[in-house]
Amino acid sequence: MRLIAPLAIVLVLAACMPGCSDRGAGHPLLGQKAPDFSAPMLDESSFELRQHLDRSVIVLDFWATWCGPCVRALPIIADVAASYKDQGVEFFAVNLGDDPAAVQAFLEEHKLSVPVVLDRDGRIGELYKAEAIPQTVIIGKDGVVQVVHVGFSANLQTELSHELDALVAGKKLAAAGRAAVIAVAPTGAR
Repeated sequence: MRLIAPLAIVLVLAACMPGCSDRGAGHPLLGQKAPDFSAPMLDESSFELRQHLDRSVIVLDFWATWCGPCVRALPIIADVAASYKDQGVEFFAVNLGDDPAAVQAFLEEHKLSVPVVLDRDGRIGELYKAEAIPQTVIIGKDGVVQVVHVGFSANLQTELSHELDALVAGKKLAAAGRAAVIAVAPTGAR
C-alpha cells in the first residue's frame, strides 16, 4: 500500500499542466483544523507545526524540484509571504520526496532562501491531501485551513496578497471559498 499511494500521487501530479490552477474550492481540508505533523528540515533542524499554530498565519507550499508549475510558483509564494513576515505570516516550502542535495542545489540555482520541510515519504502530502502540486495551504492563526491553491495561476501574487491581507486582519476565508463554489455553479447543474 505504501508503494501504491506515492505512485498514484505521481500519476496525478503528472496530469497537471503548467498553466492549470484550481483555487482549492471544495478541498476537504477547507475549514478544518490543520493536520499536525513534525518532520526534518533541509537545514537538519526539526519542524513541528504545532509550535507555529495559534500565533501565526502559516503558508505551506507543497512542491518538488521536477515540477514545472512548482518552479514558477515557489519564488512568487516566497516573496509574497516574506512581505507579510512582520505581520505574523510564516512560510514553509514542503518538498515532496526529493533528495536533500537536489533540493539544496535547486535553491542555490534559483537563488532562493526559504525554509524547507522534507516530506521524504509523502506522509505530510497525504495528510494535506496534496493530490496535485504545487499545492499551497494557508492556515489561519486559529489553526484552521483557510485557503488551498492547487496548481499555478498567473494571478497567484495578487490572490495570495488579498488572502493574506484578510487573514492577518482576522477574517475567515474558508466559508467564503465554499460559498463561491455555489455561486459559480453552471445554471444547468442543479
